[in-house]
Amino acid sequence: MPHVPLEVEERIKREISVPRLVEARGIQLRRSGSSMLGDCPFHKDNNPSLSIDVAKNGWHCIGCGRGGDVIESVKCVEGVSFNHAVEILKHDYLPSTASGTEPPPRKSSVVRLPALAEPTASDKQLLEAVVVHYHETLKQSPEAQQYLLKRGLQSAEMVEHFRLGFANRTLGYRIPERNRLAGAEQRGRLMELGVFRQNGHEHLRGSIVIPIFNLEGNVVQMYGRKIAPRHLLREDTAEHLYLPGPHRGVWNEAALIASKEIILCEALIDALTYWCAGYRHVTTSHGANDLTHEIRAAFRKHSTKRIYIAYDRDDAGERAAQKHSEELIQLVSSVSVCSFRGL
Repeated sequence: MPHVPLEVEERIKREISVPRLVEARGIQLRRSGSSMLGDCPFHKDNNPSLSIDVAKNGWHCIGCGRGGDVIESVKCVEGVSFNHAVEILKHDYLPSTASGTEPPPRKSSVVRLPALAEPTASDKQLLEAVVVHYHETLKQSPEAQQYLLKRGLQSAEMVEHFRLGFANRTLGYRIPERNRLAGAEQRGRLMELGVFRQNGHEHLRGSIVIPIFNLEGNVVQMYGRKIAPRHLLREDTAEHLYLPGPHRGVWNEAALIASKEIILCEALIDALTYWCAGYRHVTTSHGANDLTHEIRAAFRKHSTKRIYIAYDRDDAGERAAQKHSEELIQLVSSVSVCSFRGL
């Protein structure tokens, strides 16, 4: 399940009013001392038995025994998990509350999260919607932002330009359940695209997500980098992964159009580091062992003249750099194997 930071949970409980949420469902409340009373929505209630402690922002029903905080209220009414209830409250109430203005009152029950995409969305539109969701999630995830900061990637321009995202296991909340026709169909298509695995889990869960676009702006691949430390991951967990299938796309292909000299990195995180340091004429292979035909064809298509190979300085990186330099010299005028100090 997605991790809910304690500060987010506490802010929701502090800033979102239980009385206001209850009244938004059409339940009338009346003041009784320091409490507010109303009909309980969970059982037939002839005499108001729902009591709300305004000071503590909590609720309790003396009839059915249910009670709790604002999150528990959404869990009970909507029939969703704790994490799903948090996502609903964040989406519907926190953005306006954070700006210091009172959100508009609801006339009915709490609205569920907006759908990821229309049922008729094409595969291209589905992938775009996934990138949008992950991108918005990153901007609301302190743990993902802290990882980027630790890696020296503290650039809002970079996040927006390359539309970085974070897969925190909330994508499924925006898709109808499997027992509904629309949910089964859309989840099945996302499995075919590799976004979901056959077990229903997000393929890139727990990862910073870097989408790869073609020159038309369509998503052709996604790369994920786990943010949890290696010792906290299962032994068989891959820290680096792409969507299943052949590696596709040329990351930052626009740089090949803008410059005849290109820095070629081994991994996307490395390439972003160079980009943030001001070396915007940078692209990447798909790891030390995968300089694809598509990447080579892009060098040829855009008439690249000089390539600086900046792979890791370990044995695998050194071997790959030597191998790729011998291959690339057939395509361009000059190839150099470089080590950029201080990056």
